[in-house]
Amino acid sequence: MTVYSLEASNGIAAQVARHLGDELVFLEKKTFPDGEVYVRVPSKPRGVAILVSSMYPSQEKRFLELLFSVEALSAYAEGSIIAVVPYLAFARQDKRFLEGEPISVKAVLKSLEALGLSGLVTVDLHQPRVLGEYLSVPSINVLPAEEIAGYFKGKVSNPLVLAPDMGALERAKSVAEHLGAEFDYLVKERDRVTGEVKIYPKSLEVAGKDVIIVDDIISTGGTMALAAKNVLGSGAKSVKAVCTHAVMVQGALDKLYYAGIEEVVATDTVPSPVSKVSVAPSVARGLKELLEQMV
Repeated sequence: MTVYSLEASNGIAAQVARHLGDELVFLEKKTFPDGEVYVRVPSKPRGVAILVSSMYPSQEKRFLELLFSVEALSAYAEGSIIAVVPYLAFARQDKRFLEGEPISVKAVLKSLEALGLSGLVTVDLHQPRVLGEYLSVPSINVLPAEEIAGYFKGKVSNPLVLAPDMGALERAKSVAEHLGAEFDYLVKERDRVTGEVKIYPKSLEVAGKDVIIVDDIISTGGTMALAAKNVLGSGAKSVKAVCTHAVMVQGALDKLYYAGIEEVVATDTVPSPVSKVSVAPSVARGLKELLEQMV
């Protein structure tokens, strides 16, 4: 196999190549004076081509680089082409919320497949079901739960892992199991008279606990900050915020720390000051599993 790295790999391509013991090749890239992007595959792949690139801002540029690279490899490769996209942008627009809207993630996935993609590995996709709905090639969505739990082992004495809502419970459960902790999800309640919003765990008490709130994406940080304030107000010993994808816009980090969050931790799918956990081991395991499916 040959692992190809685009600039937006953020170091994950190199780690994956080392995990798998494969060759690493850097794609050539430039931007023309009018802003158009250009990529080139400098050498022919040996066996399966594994293309690694995340899609953090600017998302449109990253998407085009990925798309052009798949097309270039499809004319070059004799084996399969697998894309590893640690952060798949546009994934939150996974249905038509309003009439006239596109299903953006469908357009992204269908475009990659149409240009010759043989398989896809993503990390902590917002709605993993879209892979089955919009791709006909093999795909795997990996959760870096083991790596996240490993970061906190020995750093928290009485942990409780919380999901921000019921839909994210599986993520919290997976982290909690690796950490040997209890888990729950948060529910939101609005006072009909005052309009005040309260957020609290569905079943478990947080008093005296080192609470770890786990989500897939932190964007503006508003939801996480509100959850932290409420959990601390209920007697939690400390609160740590964890996400896979640290998009962090509109002063998100300031909001989180001002809310009383002790530490913010993210993976390296998106480069950020809080990216302390690598998804490379999870990606390597996912790649091995995908390759077994494709045999």
